[in-house]
Amino acid sequence: MRPYFIFGFVLLAACSTLTPPANPARFSSMSTATLWAEHRRTPTALDLAFIEAELGSRGETRSGTAYLGQRTSAAYGRQIYARNSNGAGDRDCRDFASAAAAQRYFLVSGGPVSDPNNLDADGDGLACEWGTQIRRVASAGAARVAYVPRRASTRRCYTGPRGGTYTLTASGNRNYGGC
Repeated sequence: MRPYFIFGFVLLAACSTLTPPANPARFSSMSTATLWAEHRRTPTALDLAFIEAELGSRGETRSGTAYLGQRTSAAYGRQIYARNSNGAGDRDCRDFASAAAAQRYFLVSGGPVSDPNNLDADGDGLACEWGTQIRRVASAGAARVAYVPRRASTRRCYTGPRGGTYTLTASGNRNYGGC
């Protein structure tokens, strides 16, 4: 069996179709906090896609160290699914209020395996501008997580009689290299 990498997950060739979640509407009824918790722990690529589309449609892009695209942005621009360029569907990207709404509709309509409306012409599994949006959020999120701000020193800096600065050590000595 040949493995396929989709959204950072490995699928085997024998599983050539992704099975949609039992009830994709359940994600829209979950609280935002519950969705972020599911985002962190769901092992299923399609559930993760539904969760991110729902969070995106709510305007949620990050929660703590988690962010949209954290596990899915690697698919952006990579053709993973075969596409037929003559999408004769009745919907296009302009019909949706946001890229997240287009992604949610795309998934409910059979995406990412099937794309009757040609919302994912490049075959990366990300409809309309959803891939661009999660890539931007993921880039900012990764940079934010990678940056750990230096803890502000609680030591007070003093100025000596000749203008030099110092801090006081725990034993009461002056530390001239501490400021």
